[in-house]
Amino acid sequence: MSWSVFKLGEICKIISGSTPSRTKPELWNGAIHWITPKDLDESRILELDSSPETITDKGLKSCSTQILPVDSVLFSSRAPIGLVAVNKIPLCTNQGFKSLIPGENTHYKYLAYWLKANRQQLQAMGNGATFKELSKSVFEKVEIPLPPLPIQKKIAAVLDKASHRRQFSERSDGKRDQDRWW
Repeated sequence: MSWSVFKLGEICKIISGSTPSRTKPELWNGAIHWITPKDLDESRILELDSSPETITDKGLKSCSTQILPVDSVLFSSRAPIGLVAVNKIPLCTNQGFKSLIPGENTHYKYLAYWLKANRQQLQAMGNGATFKELSKSVFEKVEIPLPPLPIQKKIAAVLDKASHRRQFSERSDGKRDQDRWW
């Protein structure tokens, strides 16, 4: 069976984040969850159900950030490139993200695991003098093999089991293996 290859921009809506002004307190500490890449974990794909910071409705309207639906895939596109999370609550991100809202034939966890597995390739695509950033126009053109949806779900389920076993093992022996991608 061969899998079709698609560009990310063909199978997902890609959203860039933004930050409300930090000098205006009325834009912060509201009811809307908001994250930055520092809120993610280098070693694994987090499922976010909270955020350390929140913004107000006025903060949301003051900049170009958008509320992402549940099960969007959050990908840090700068400082650093390649951290991955999935949101389990509606939330917004800062400009350090290119977040993906998967289309109907794309499973969010398959997409998250694929991005995590291909982190080095994606980092190499970044440009910039001060720090590398993966632009939206470049990110949209990244090609991904996409099996049928039932197979994507099976792959994600197998990787979930492996990830849970690895995390249990790390807790048991007090070690973390930073070189693993799942």
